[in-house]
Amino acid sequence: MLDLRNYSSERGEPTPSNQPPLDVPRATKHLTLYLPVGSKEGNYDLALLGATGDEVLRATGTARLEDHVVVLRAEVNLAHVGSASYFLGIRQAGLEWTRFPIRVF
Repeated sequence: MLDLRNYSSERGEPTPSNQPPLDVPRATKHLTLYLPVGSKEGNYDLALLGATGDEVLRATGTARLEDHVVVLRAEVNLAHVGSASYFLGIRQAGLEWTRFPIRVF
């Protein structure tokens, strides 16, 4: 479970550097994300992005409102991803990536 509610970001830009990266183990197979305030329900694309913006992994999921929080669930397989720092990109169809710093270990 990753809580993004306290992370702020402009679309297409990484979150400010004063926000710590989110830690995710390589054994992760399912992500549950609490999306930032103002996020909408619906289908989302997720991607693990390298420093240059290259996609390392792509997944999709559906966000639903649960107890006043928009929760996005997605199936992922990080087993083949190297332990390193990345950006987690999240977007709805037709929009730019919103990026959050993430560290896979």
